[in-house]
Amino acid sequence: MAGLAFGLSLYVPHLANPDWVRVTVNQDSLAYEGTMILDYMMPRWMTYVIYLFLIILPPLISTYYHMRWFALTIVAVVVVDILFLRYAYISFFCLLAGLGTLHLIYIIARNKCARECPVLFA
Repeated sequence: MAGLAFGLSLYVPHLANPDWVRVTVNQDSLAYEGTMILDYMMPRWMTYVIYLFLIILPPLISTYYHMRWFALTIVAVVVVDILFLRYAYISFFCLLAGLGTLHLIYIIARNKCARECPVLFA
């Protein structure tokens, strides 16, 4: 619920006020900049930290072994994003997160959580 509320607080203001979103080309990559409603309440870096916390913590504290591995995949995505394409982090993060989702698809398609909870996943 916290992730949904936070995500909506980031998205809905842009839906209502599209002028807040600026898309530029930065070193041949798309860079999304602009105003976020949360900028009026906290520094932007804190918004990013909360966002990362909300997407990494749930799989990290999961009782399912493979979900914890998926959390590490997300951490790897974030680290690669910061190290290699900081100037266009949103575009690159979306690309890497999409690729990271392949790990989640693998977990689901191979029914990897069935060993830990056969009643639910068998």
